Amino acid sequence: MDHNSPFHTELESRLARYLVAVRPGPEGEEVIGYAGLWFVLDEAHVTSVAVRGDLRRTGIARRLLLAACGLALERRCILLTLEVRASNKGAQRLYETLGMHRAGIRRGYYSDNREDAWLMTVEGLDTPAVRARLDALRRQYAPGIPSFEEMAHDGD
Repeated sequence: MDHNSPFHTELESRLARYLVAVRPGPEGEEVIGYAGLWFVLDEAHVTSVAVRGDLRRTGIARRLLLAACGLALERRCILLTLEVRASNKGAQRLYETLGMHRAGIRRGYYSDNREDAWLMTVEGLDTPAVRARLDALRRQYAPGIPSFEEMAHDGD
């Protein structure tokens, strides 16, 4: 691997974190999805979410995003944002189930076809009501992730 590549630089950045979903495969663990995040001050920004094509719509992205919320809570972030293609209604519905709402639009955001992106956000990660709602989703869809209530109180 070229250690000067943008990808390698991203992996070494103190601002970036990647969550990787794996499952057992014939030759060891195989990557089936990932989510990338950037942390700046008290904000978390999801830079990418990807799931292997044949495993989409199986809950992997939801679990990755719930884990991303957990990381945001660990870092005491107050909001989590991301961009999503205006045409990607399925992803938008998923994000809405996590309490995200459309906060703005980025015109011509995607370089491949100049498609607009919706900026979506969930605010109030520092409030008990939002943490409780996300924790209920975590218990339902990703019980292996530590409790968000515990994360919010670590270091208090």
